[in-house]
Amino acid sequence: MVINRHSRKNMKSIARKRNNNKLIEQNFSSSIESLPNELLTDIVARVASFSFKNFINVKLSCKVLNEISNERYIYQKATLVDFPIEPLWQKEKEEKINKVTSFLELCRECGNTEALYRKGVMDFFKNNRPDFAVELLKQAAKGGHIGALYVIGIIGVFLGGEFKRKGVMLIGNMKETKTLRKVTRECRKSLEEILKNIWVKNPLVLGERPTRCTIQHQPRARKNGWPLDSDDEQIDFHCHACSCDVEISYIVSVLPRY
Repeated sequence: MVINRHSRKNMKSIARKRNNNKLIEQNFSSSIESLPNELLTDIVARVASFSFKNFINVKLSCKVLNEISNERYIYQKATLVDFPIEPLWQKEKEEKINKVTSFLELCRECGNTEALYRKGVMDFFKNNRPDFAVELLKQAAKGGHIGALYVIGIIGVFLGGEFKRKGVMLIGNMKETKTLRKVTRECRKSLEEILKNIWVKNPLVLGERPTRCTIQHQPRARKNGWPLDSDDEQIDFHCHACSCDVEISYIVSVLPRY
């Protein structure tokens, strides 16, 4: 086969580009290797905390970063925003299911608070395993996950007895001030979002609504009468039981009805 001058020129151009790319990659790897592992770990962890896709790109960029990406600290900080609460597994390939499952398990093992929180909620409301659920949520709360603390209080109310008393106190304390009530609202929305996307099967939460405060106080409007919206950020309550009852009302409203 005769190769004309134009073809030879293109082949030389392609070869030069490949050599340049290889040289750039070698220089990049050399520069990366000169940085301390602690700094690289922190950089990759920051990337993983913002975007799982970018984390994978970093992981595949070079051998050094690929090795760094296996550090437990990175999985502890990895974001789960790109992962749905309850994927439609029947539409996914088995290989992908196994990869996602392994990743989430690794995140939990490494102390990822969001992974622990999600699994805790699932274990109580779907899998009816309160002991496992509370243990996971305690780990998440210890790591600073406020939503996990909120769910522990909600679970306590559903469990009843001494657990209910502690749950009422916990939720009540989380709503002592306007600032705290805003945080509590975000915790509530997070839990509601999960409950809307899973199959809630725990008969304990599908039964009757937990007993409310027997005194039946009415909330007092802090400003200019009763607020127009359904939120309680501007409202004071007479007791923790009444305050907690509002939260239970919200949660019960998103549970399935049979």
